[in-house]
Amino acid sequence: MSVPIPHIIKTDITAVKLFGNIVLAGIGSWAHVYDLVSNKLLQTVHALRGQKIYGFIPSKDERNIIIFGGKQFSIASIDWSFDGDRKVLRLNPRVGPIICDDWLHAVVWTKEEEIAALTAHNVVQVWNTSQERLITSSHSKDNSILYSGCLVPLDDDVLVLAGTVFTDVIIHACSEAEPLMSLKGHRGVIFSISCDIQKQLIVTTSDDRSIRIWGPSTTVTTPANTKEYWKTVAYDSKYEVYGHTARVMRSYITDDLIISVGEDSVVCFWDFQGNILKKNMAHQNGCIWSLDADRNNLVTGGGDSSLVLHPLTVAKEYGEHEILHADVGNPKKIYFTTRRNIVILNERDELQFYDVELKSVTETHKLAHESTYKLMSLSSCKQFVAVADMAGNLDVFAETCKGEPTLRKLVNTKLKFGKILSMHWAGNRHLVVCSDNGNITVLASKGNEVETVTNFFLPQSKERWLTAAGIDSKSRLFAVGDRCGNVHIYIIGKNNPVKTLNKVHGRYGPTSITIKNNGIITTGRDGTIKHFDLTNDTVKYMKSIDLNFEWVEKFLDKNENIVCGFQERVFVVYDITNRSKLVEVPCGGGHRSWDAVRYIEQIQDNYDEFIKLIYLKNSELHESIFQLGKIVSRNIVNGSHTKEINCLQSHLLEDKSAMYFISGGEDTTLRISIYNTENGPSFHDSAIFKHLSSIRTVKTFNLDNNKILLVSAGGRAQICIKVIEFKDIENKLTVESEELVDYQVKGTDKERKGNQNWKSCGVDFDPEMRMMDIEVIKVDHGKFLIVAACSDAILRLYEFEYSDNKNSFKPAGEIKYHKTCILKTKTFRFQDKDILITCTTRGQVAFWNVTDNLTSNKIEHHINSNDAKPFYMTTTNKSGINSINAKELSKEEVIFATGGDDNAIHVNYIKFKEFKCVEKQGTKVDNFHCSEVTGLSFMDRNLILSTSIDQRITLSKYEINDDGLTCNFVSQRYSDVPDIQGIDVICETSDNATVCVFGKGLEVLNVDKPR
Repeated sequence: MSVPIPHIIKTDITAVKLFGNIVLAGIGSWAHVYDLVSNKLLQTVHALRGQKIYGFIPSKDERNIIIFGGKQFSIASIDWSFDGDRKVLRLNPRVGPIICDDWLHAVVWTKEEEIAALTAHNVVQVWNTSQERLITSSHSKDNSILYSGCLVPLDDDVLVLAGTVFTDVIIHACSEAEPLMSLKGHRGVIFSISCDIQKQLIVTTSDDRSIRIWGPSTTVTTPANTKEYWKTVAYDSKYEVYGHTARVMRSYITDDLIISVGEDSVVCFWDFQGNILKKNMAHQNGCIWSLDADRNNLVTGGGDSSLVLHPLTVAKEYGEHEILHADVGNPKKIYFTTRRNIVILNERDELQFYDVELKSVTETHKLAHESTYKLMSLSSCKQFVAVADMAGNLDVFAETCKGEPTLRKLVNTKLKFGKILSMHWAGNRHLVVCSDNGNITVLASKGNEVETVTNFFLPQSKERWLTAAGIDSKSRLFAVGDRCGNVHIYIIGKNNPVKTLNKVHGRYGPTSITIKNNGIITTGRDGTIKHFDLTNDTVKYMKSIDLNFEWVEKFLDKNENIVCGFQERVFVVYDITNRSKLVEVPCGGGHRSWDAVRYIEQIQDNYDEFIKLIYLKNSELHESIFQLGKIVSRNIVNGSHTKEINCLQSHLLEDKSAMYFISGGEDTTLRISIYNTENGPSFHDSAIFKHLSSIRTVKTFNLDNNKILLVSAGGRAQICIKVIEFKDIENKLTVESEELVDYQVKGTDKERKGNQNWKSCGVDFDPEMRMMDIEVIKVDHGKFLIVAACSDAILRLYEFEYSDNKNSFKPAGEIKYHKTCILKTKTFRFQDKDILITCTTRGQVAFWNVTDNLTSNKIEHHINSNDAKPFYMTTTNKSGINSINAKELSKEEVIFATGGDDNAIHVNYIKFKEFKCVEKQGTKVDNFHCSEVTGLSFMDRNLILSTSIDQRITLSKYEINDDGLTCNFVSQRYSDVPDIQGIDVICETSDNATVCVFGKGLEVLNVDKPR
């Protein structure tokens, strides 16, 4: 019985094509059809065999489409149908794939059943598609190797624009022996060529990071779609422009724009005179490989496996900017109200109310304050405004909810508890005031006065005042942040904090604190968002979200997904889910007074989202309004890792409705991704964690049905431990995490411990040392032994204890047995004991008895000792071992397999007696793969599954008989994932196995077993 798990492919999107509300995406050798309105995957077609798709070329009548890439092309018919009132496209493979004798750079339709293809050696091949036959080949006199090319059908010929490795663009016609012209100017290889003969425009992009716009330098009256025109015209470089910081990969010419994309993850919009109109970041800093556009939208495919839709209005409409001219004196502080009017505090000791619709100040309230320094704070609902001076004079105003908007004074009083240093609203009712000597007073309104709800005491610190406050109204719990970056938690009735979270943010302290759903969310000026759990009167550190700008100020939505802040002088609005910037405004920085609001407004028959910003600059009030529907890109396919995935473990739910993937990669991120099939296939990252450097290994241990212990390690000698819980909340799969350990073996004590000042920090810095692999072994209930294989040839051991109330992590010992880098580790059960296998760069394999020799009661003997030795050691591969697997055959027999840099798989059978080898048999096969073997797994019926950098997945079978140990080939298939780093078996039946291979992306596929 086959496993009902669909095929999943996440890798570079190398080709895209727009058809109205339908987009085609080339992902590996598969063509995917997506609906732009619903983001649903409508169809997948395996168009090529073992080659990436690099182009979709529809015929003029849009009845057929060429799909090409590598040395292959295929043709599919396009069938249109209606789903309600929407047109739906379906591809039906008709021809191919046809294999050519050279790499293809461009393909174009010449007749109804004929196509022309440009190869990498500047040869144009003409094919009859109905007969699948090569008709002619036109060889250019200049047979330079091409990096790119473009074919343009003319009325009487086919125009060839060939981008050479020698930095030139050679233009010739198929029927002409001599080139027509050569475009010179680039200082690098030509990566792409775009041509619009109606506009008489050629755009080239290059390795030299430039875009060149070429146009005719002579006047020719002949139509541009004829060969005669190109024989008489001369083109030269009109504009040479630079907008990218890395190589420019592709360009596209629309009706009034030139669009370019590159390795720097930037989309640049240009006009035809070479002026930059807009720059957009996309694809998580991954390379952008493909693009296509129509009159309204641009779609891009990137190296992060995402497909993104951009509105073309972003190039010309980036919001409305206005200076609000009003008699407001010299404004000092400004805020939006709940009805999006503005309250202004000026130097004349006045609070003014600016009506946005009337564009004028409608009210002015004189404040009778003694001190010139004033504090102003707005409640979370934006209805209540509090103004106080350091002497204690307090005024509270409220904006009316109905009728004409006015500002009504509620409170006018003087506080008598010393100098006021800070004032913040906690929610909509409580005002938290911090006075000198660390006294915190929580106030609430009572008629025209205020009453004291409770008092707290702020612990001693250098700058003893608050930067943010939050309240949990259900449990009457308060959380405040101080200037040292700490968060203190108080409950009513106790003056001192019941819990202090030390050094949550940097020295400026938290900028906002939100308490909801038994959790605390804080933002800060250290570029992070921190999450804590408050369940059962205990506070647990859950996770940290790192953003790519330092000053994170506050959330603009109730779901804590849209956050705003500053990146130096630029105001930023950031979408956490899609990891993209929505708005950027160069306003001068966050030290000036400013405010921002997000709201929904009806535009004609639709609703759209808006962001409004106000800020002070040169004593003037500036307002910016952004309609997000015109400027914000949208993910059609969610992205993932931008670089190679080094390690992955999968988890399949019992009903097989969803899968979790835990992966770590070269992009320094650890991602927990969910693939859900219930409401249409969807793949998204539910949680993302950052390491200091690349992640080499992840290992999990099941704590119960829906909770796992996750250990990850890699560069900078860093090891992190988390508890991950999978939850189904209102039929929505989510992931909750608790951060337990973040430990560095090397580095300063401050980096490793975080609780010492700089004077007492010792330095043990070795940036080259990496943790290559780890194993998690359960020693006792709640106690684990973590074994780390390190690049400095040391096997490091750690004791970890986990319980609901506390956890501890400490080094337990070092084993200095190996002489070279330890690449791989593997544990398995043998004779009811835990056996550890270590593999090195010299092809050595060592077996260690963990249960008897390396557990906590005996580990002390081996601390910094050279005496610990394995009970068995052998050498298999000629060089480094990248993959290993082992299993127990009987109480005395073990079989293990290794794969390494020598492209060989070594299978070894060993018979032990009292942990001493009494019999050994081995075999080597080096013809299953043509590159490093990176993944191995034993399966039922003596089957071995292996994979390699060469993208092959091989099934072989070993046999042990009187003639010895043999390993024979069974079957092989190809994966679309480049640079495969490993394989994970998701589930296995008697008929097949569902596996996930990972490298530059991931692919889930079924491998059939022999019958």
